[in-house]
Amino acid sequence: MMAMTLRTWVRAELETVWAVVSDSVENPQRYMSDVEAVRVLERLQGGTIKELTIRGMESAPGCFDFFVLERGTLKEVKSTESDYVRVSGVFDSFVFERSITREVTVRGVPYRERIRISNKERKIHRELIDHPTCSGKIIVKAVPSSVQNPMAPVDLQFFLELDSMNGSKEEQEEMAAEIRKEQQRLKEKAEELETNVLRSEGQPALH
Repeated sequence: MMAMTLRTWVRAELETVWAVVSDSVENPQRYMSDVEAVRVLERLQGGTIKELTIRGMESAPGCFDFFVLERGTLKEVKSTESDYVRVSGVFDSFVFERSITREVTVRGVPYRERIRISNKERKIHRELIDHPTCSGKIIVKAVPSSVQNPMAPVDLQFFLELDSMNGSKEEQEEMAAEIRKEQQRLKEKAEELETNVLRSEGQPALH
């Protein structure tokens, strides 16, 4: 298992950065190299998904999926395999406003990602499904460096947990390198948009 954090400062307002990150969900071909086709397979709108991270059970199967509540009390968690896992003890929760499952074709090979989006927390969880070389998840966050100053740079964070299908460290590193390129492209696009907006308003660019 490879676990790492990729961070980069983006000289753009938080809303600009988040708009670009959100666009990458629907249009990954603009930010990911070698993407040949994208298709949304499933979309959940107007509902709430709660992701549970059970302490001491990180990356355990069935711990990151749909929830069942009864009068505000958690009763059970529905796993990706469509059975039920009883949950007891302490847990952390995270609420998403929407979720999509997309199919991405890279160099002729399709794979799926389940993506959960929280506009409130400026956070995206991406779970790899049927990827040809790796399994795992990618968490993307846009974090302002200053709440008081909207012109302050934004910390664009990628948290990776990747596992190669055949235990190859090279495949994990290759996947991480592709994600780093995607992060850099997001940064460049957000800064480009911010510069264009400021120029149109006659304001100096962010430094």
